[in-house]
Amino acid sequence: MQDIKLIFYGVRGSYPVPDKNVIKYGGNTASILVEVDHQPLILDAGTGIISIGTYLKTNRPHLKEIDIFLTHLHIDHIQGIPFFDPVFDPEFQINIYCNENPEIRLEETIYGLFNQPLSPIGNEGIKARINFKILDLNHKETITIGNTIAIDYIKETHPVSGVLTYRLTIGDKRIVYATDVESPGGFSEDTIAFIKGADILIHDSMYFDWDYYSPEHPKKGFGHSTVSMAVENAIKGEVKKLFLFHYNPNYSDEEIEKMVQEAKEKFKDTYLSEELKNFRLRR
Repeated sequence: MQDIKLIFYGVRGSYPVPDKNVIKYGGNTASILVEVDHQPLILDAGTGIISIGTYLKTNRPHLKEIDIFLTHLHIDHIQGIPFFDPVFDPEFQINIYCNENPEIRLEETIYGLFNQPLSPIGNEGIKARINFKILDLNHKETITIGNTIAIDYIKETHPVSGVLTYRLTIGDKRIVYATDVESPGGFSEDTIAFIKGADILIHDSMYFDWDYYSPEHPKKGFGHSTVSMAVENAIKGEVKKLFLFHYNPNYSDEEIEKMVQEAKEKFKDTYLSEELKNFRLRR
């Protein structure tokens, strides 16, 4: 029996929040560790990835290769990379997957985090072997990690810049990771088909409707969903469990708990992503 472990290490959006009001659910930016029988895979590299690096170095001493799948290159999804311990270990190989941005190469973006004016480390300070794996949106292929995890991807059309949504298949179990998506009219038909029947849907829920549609400071076009959008997509996609994710950095733990209460009124199997809480799927 395979042990599928899902641990949220970063659940916030936009910027990390070191605040007493976010202690319960966490203040680090997006990063998730998936382990299948000790085979790790990382989704996004916000500040949460810093603790993932510590965990892997401490608990997986024989591990020498790590796969990181980025949804996009906004700073809150890559800002933890220069502080990820395996980067500075010459025994490691780190594979970074993302689609290519037409304006700047993936490699330039990541190395830019280590160089002036952002950092004094420089490329020479990177000791691990870093491989950049460009995901082709025109000729999609299933990527297999460790002969156990199959990864597929799709690009949703909202926001305008677009981000990758990932689907992890482990045997008969499926986990979908859909952050930084904005779908006031619901996901496209292609994306609904992509998430259909998933065991777990991790979905962006940055805002309440009252915040998103605020007459004074509307958030339309910011590239994020409301909790009602997440619920709508979960229902249409006929998923088994919905995890709310990528919380507004201005929302307290109490406000986030109101968010899940609202979601449960229409989709009872809704849960909150919580830092360092271990979720398991058995197969």
